[in-house]
Amino acid sequence: MNIENTKPKALFPTHDGKIYPDHLICTSTTPAELNGKPSTLKQVFFLTSKFLILLNQITGLIRGKPGDLCPTCAKQQLSSLRHWQGHSGQNFPEELLALRLFKCRMWLWLVVPGIYDDDATKLLPQ
Repeated sequence: MNIENTKPKALFPTHDGKIYPDHLICTSTTPAELNGKPSTLKQVFFLTSKFLILLNQITGLIRGKPGDLCPTCAKQQLSSLRHWQGHSGQNFPEELLALRLFKCRMWLWLVVPGIYDDDATKLLPQ
């Protein structure tokens, strides 16, 4: 399977406004910001069907409500990406702004296409 030609399960917006797909963050091909260190959760991301779970199944997650969908690698929920638009000069694409923003266990921001901040209980088609 060619990971680069598949739809990303998650997108990683960075402080400089770049958006990285999950295959660059969660495999050995990583951006310079990570100093060549891929996520230790790459097997969870790519090899299991448990990419999304209900929020109440994650221990130690900060914020959010039981019943919300959340990526297995999430450590924190940060509102919508729109909330952070313009913060420190960041500028993100309009089509991503309504998505719920998470911090992963590597402390990187991520959004999941289809999980909107106003109703994170379902995954909507893109």
